[in-house]
Amino acid sequence: MKGQWIYTGLAAAGIWLLPYLYPSSYFIHTLQSLALTYIVVLGLNLLVGYSGQLSLGHAGFFALGAYGSGLTSTILGLPLWVSIPFGAGIAAVSGALVALLSLRARGPYLAMVTIAFGAIVEILANRWVSLTGGPAGIYGVPKPALFGGTSNLVEYYYLVAFVALACHLGVANLIGSRFGRTLKAFGQSEIAAETVGVNVRSWKIAAFVVSAALAGLGGAFFAHQNGYLNSDNFTFETSILLLVGVIAGGTGTLAGPLLGTTIVSMLPKLFASFYDYHLAIFGGILLASLVFLPEGLAGGLSQLFRRVGTGQAIRQAAEVQAEVPGSFHLLESVRTAASPAVLSAQDLEMDFDGLKAVNGVNLSLMSKSVHGLIGPNGSGKSTVVNLISGVYRPSAGGITWVGQDVTGAAPHRMAALGLTRTFQNLQLFGDLTVLENVLVGFHLQYRQGFLGFLFNTWAYRREEQEFRARAVGLLSELGLAGMASELAKNLPYGKQRLVEIARALAVKPTLLVLDEPAAGASSPEIREITDVIGRLRAAGLAVLLVEHHMEMVMELCDQITVLDFGEKISEGTPVQVKNDPKVVEAYLGGEEVAASVGG
Repeated sequence: MKGQWIYTGLAAAGIWLLPYLYPSSYFIHTLQSLALTYIVVLGLNLLVGYSGQLSLGHAGFFALGAYGSGLTSTILGLPLWVSIPFGAGIAAVSGALVALLSLRARGPYLAMVTIAFGAIVEILANRWVSLTGGPAGIYGVPKPALFGGTSNLVEYYYLVAFVALACHLGVANLIGSRFGRTLKAFGQSEIAAETVGVNVRSWKIAAFVVSAALAGLGGAFFAHQNGYLNSDNFTFETSILLLVGVIAGGTGTLAGPLLGTTIVSMLPKLFASFYDYHLAIFGGILLASLVFLPEGLAGGLSQLFRRVGTGQAIRQAAEVQAEVPGSFHLLESVRTAASPAVLSAQDLEMDFDGLKAVNGVNLSLMSKSVHGLIGPNGSGKSTVVNLISGVYRPSAGGITWVGQDVTGAAPHRMAALGLTRTFQNLQLFGDLTVLENVLVGFHLQYRQGFLGFLFNTWAYRREEQEFRARAVGLLSELGLAGMASELAKNLPYGKQRLVEIARALAVKPTLLVLDEPAAGASSPEIREITDVIGRLRAAGLAVLLVEHHMEMVMELCDQITVLDFGEKISEGTPVQVKNDPKVVEAYLGGEEVAASVGG
């Protein structure tokens, strides 16, 4: 925190001194352009670099902010402190609408939606002559009144630059908080984020709103910079220019937007004589960045700062943990069920284009027990897990949670009730640290909201430190505290399995679904995972264990359900299931195969 204020003070001093060091009107005007472009690129980086949503139409939000502020101040005579927030607000509302229309779109499909949005705004700006002036544009956009009169070039530079600095501080606070972790989490794995309680739909909209609002703010400043604007300033080329700034500087970094903005602001001036080839130049920069600097110019520095920052965060967490009376126990990660029967599935069916993957399966999971779900490959185990965790909606049948019908409830809703899970194919947030992965698991337990994140309030900082302490304690219980600052993707496979379990336990579940937790693990790692599951059962947690390692299943499970071809063929204690002829036939292939193999 102290370091942040030092850097902020130095930046503010630099902003203040530049006009005195270089008292050139051209230079100051260039600084104005750089500052307002930085605000836009900062927001686009939040969307692309952190939440993983690609926008190729951000010039549309930039235009809405410009026209919103320019028109209200020109036609209605509204003052600066009203017209500029109004322009940013129009852009933010449009961002929410674009996000709502594109919730199911990803990757190139999302890019196409944003391209269409940018094209629509450009066409309206060009054709709605009675409002926007069309190609001729709007003249006489008033200069903001500062210090009792119309601002001069330097005063307007100070306004834009210090607002840009404030935006940087706000975004830095957001990125370092639960807000930033959540964006990065669902940007890497939406389904994993859902299963720890993140409502991905709402958070996608939030990311678009914040990003669009910053683009609109930059556009509003642009409208008042020259007192004139027309549709030529908001073309598809502008969107590409902004995206080049994000990628060349370094997506998902704090320093990247500033470096990228400097590149895209200065290159047009350096290559002014090659204007006819400017798209080719920017395309070459974009290609070179993707090939030779995939993390951008700021990527290496970002990794260094992240490691230092994470180490400091872990030390702070340890200090707070020392203040908490008593030690952490796995029992703290268990939510007590209101009744012995935690979850019941009745006559579950799931069809995939005529293929019946699950047919009439009944399942009852009890608290304080480990229930095994086994069967040959393709028997429907993972489908059943996806049904009860909300990933799939059943074609028929119902699911009851502690007496409440939850059929078709989304994964984040099931997590809020107390059901979370791990995955057969690991779904860690690989670019987050081990500690950050666990902190994402506490998502539903945070109480501070957006304003707390944005302004880094004392209440939020205290809450964050408390959850970091709990996360460190949970990692200590699982033997992972020494790896807290490592990126999750760099851990050995078995340790990654334990991190996924730790993240799930942070949800404080009533029922934990483990989908093949020992898959790909070595023998010592399997033993370690087995011990952890045994301790969870002893702590009172209900566990549904899907596993192929029969030694683990027979050792841990109180009840076992066996599936074959999507149907339940057996259920009972390990001894009963082990001696059931139907189970033997399902695994060995019947009497003829058994005879040919073993006589």
